[in-house]
Amino acid sequence: MIEMLHPAARTYAGIPGYVFGWLAFSVAVLFFAHVMRKRYILLKAGRADPRLEKIWERLKGFFVFGILQRRQPRYLWAGIIHIVIFWGFVVLGLRSIDLLTQALGMPVLGLLMDRSAEAFYGLMRDIAEICVLVACLWAMGRRFIARPKRYEGSSHTEAYIVLGLISFLMITDIGYDAIGLVIEGGNGDNFAPASGFASLFFQETGPSFLRSGHALAFWLHILAFLFFLCFLPMGKHFHIITALPNVFLRRLAKGSVKPVRWDVQGLEEIEKIGVSRIEDFTWKQLLDLFTCTECGRCTDRCPAFSAGRPLSPKSLTMKLRDHAYGMFPLFGRSPAAGDKEDADEEERREIFGNILTEEEIWSCTTCGACEEECPVFIEYIDKIIDMRRNLIETSNAPRAFNQVFMHLEKTGNPFGKPPSKRSAWASELEGMSVRVLKEGDETDILYYVDSYPSYDPRAQSVAAAVVRTLNLAGVEFGILGPKEKDSGHQVRRMGEEGLFQLLMEENMETLKGIKFKKIVTTDPHAYNTLRNDYSIKFQVLHYSMLMNSLMEQGLLKPKRDVEPGIYTYHDPCYLGRHNGIYDEPRRLLKSLPGLKLVEMERSRDRSFCCGGGDIILWHEISSEKERPAGIRINMARKAGAGVIVTSCPFCLMHFEDAIKTAGLEWELKVVDLAELVVSTL
Repeated sequence: MIEMLHPAARTYAGIPGYVFGWLAFSVAVLFFAHVMRKRYILLKAGRADPRLEKIWERLKGFFVFGILQRRQPRYLWAGIIHIVIFWGFVVLGLRSIDLLTQALGMPVLGLLMDRSAEAFYGLMRDIAEICVLVACLWAMGRRFIARPKRYEGSSHTEAYIVLGLISFLMITDIGYDAIGLVIEGGNGDNFAPASGFASLFFQETGPSFLRSGHALAFWLHILAFLFFLCFLPMGKHFHIITALPNVFLRRLAKGSVKPVRWDVQGLEEIEKIGVSRIEDFTWKQLLDLFTCTECGRCTDRCPAFSAGRPLSPKSLTMKLRDHAYGMFPLFGRSPAAGDKEDADEEERREIFGNILTEEEIWSCTTCGACEEECPVFIEYIDKIIDMRRNLIETSNAPRAFNQVFMHLEKTGNPFGKPPSKRSAWASELEGMSVRVLKEGDETDILYYVDSYPSYDPRAQSVAAAVVRTLNLAGVEFGILGPKEKDSGHQVRRMGEEGLFQLLMEENMETLKGIKFKKIVTTDPHAYNTLRNDYSIKFQVLHYSMLMNSLMEQGLLKPKRDVEPGIYTYHDPCYLGRHNGIYDEPRRLLKSLPGLKLVEMERSRDRSFCCGGGDIILWHEISSEKERPAGIRINMARKAGAGVIVTSCPFCLMHFEDAIKTAGLEWELKVVDLAELVVSTL
């Protein structure tokens, strides 16, 4: 055994090592505090956003999605790499803190551990270092060799720097322990696979080399750790600090849209509607920008991006983040509320025209695939809608919207057709009576038809199938007829909040005048907005949920087989991802005699959006290379299906159009779930 002082207890050029430790620590802490203060100023500039309700649910998600990293393995190998690095970093973070406190002359961690605990932690640390090193090399290799397409546009240089720093921390700690084993004579009682193997390379070295190498490994580890700490909040790896808080503060309610302002109730009291500058976002939306990992999963699953539209959720987040950092620089004055600005400064701070185009914002289908995939729960839809609200408010929306909004305001439907014709489809049904409810009436089921199934011929056939099913099951129901207004789902997601509020208030007033037990909808969009956007206490069901219940109760009894063929089910975004309804439609399908069901590659919460149902009903994206519906029908063909079943009238119409456009009428067809069920009764 060689007698040597601890590196922090030695003197260097006559100066004690502890002085160097405190000097490095002080500089790093001051710089880190400065950067965090600047980031806090940016965060504080955002608007109010309440995020502390349902603490226990938040804590549960924090543990499952934050600590256990549940979403990471959705991309298997990348997820495994990340989990190994995350947990390895947790284990090894204690070691770095321990060495830092030793450098400061306050070895706290060593005082808290007894011999057995120290031995166990030493073994875990040694194994973790090997695993993290392998994971880092694997991650660098994937970026350099495999180059997944979703990484395009990400900061590869910064990724290599961080992976290199993490690897360097592992290597210096292994080296420090390995030389320590040689200094102790190689008689360590504890098994240490990494440092034990590394110590073999130092067995023949002399005391002078061991002394210098031991000190060098120690101080390089400390400096690398402090540099890493300061480097994190300056770029995309800020997520290492903000990811866990972002998971805890995630949005709990799916399907809903945030109000224009959380801190102001009435629209008439809001001076500016929507977002055109960074400080118009809420503080949580700004925290999202800090937290983006640039993994590209959001863009990889985005139907707009896949179709060639000018939208990449990852790129949008990165551009907003970089713009925010430019407006609130680390060095220099940040803008303050009430500052007077010249014309050039005002223009520079605007989002549109500088970093984003209007076409990017209108390209989004609000399908939620990006949010479902994000491992750190970044929220995209509310940001998109907030920016749309400003475009609507400043008259920068597509011209086609103006007529749609005018029709909705005057007639309660986007077609501009008379309200008196809203129930005309029901009066034309042969052998079926449909009760049109009046104020004061009572019924078990209120069938909320909504605009497209009321006026569009193809969607009317779906409504007719729902009515036939309810009649055959002996269910008491009625419709609102002329009193019904459009649910406003599309209107709200287009950004016209005032018109949405008007439609909601008129529908709410009508609903108050009728007694019923449940509301059933044709369209997942209407189901979503009645359930999540309206402040009603009624139970809302999509027709697939009710039909499945009627089938399980024996009130519906199939008598005929479905047409021969292989069927696949397409999950509508606002029934599946936004509301979690996956099993009921599938159970209903499996109850139909003769039906063979296969799943597409992207199904359930990874279902690929048809591309319609919101603004695309009235606004085509000129740069689109291929319609999302066209991409989706090819997925059905790849699965071997000859029939696509869906439970959304908009998906139905888009798929039928895509099949005709592709000339696949003899190979593939699409049918609504309600129509399929009725065909067997």
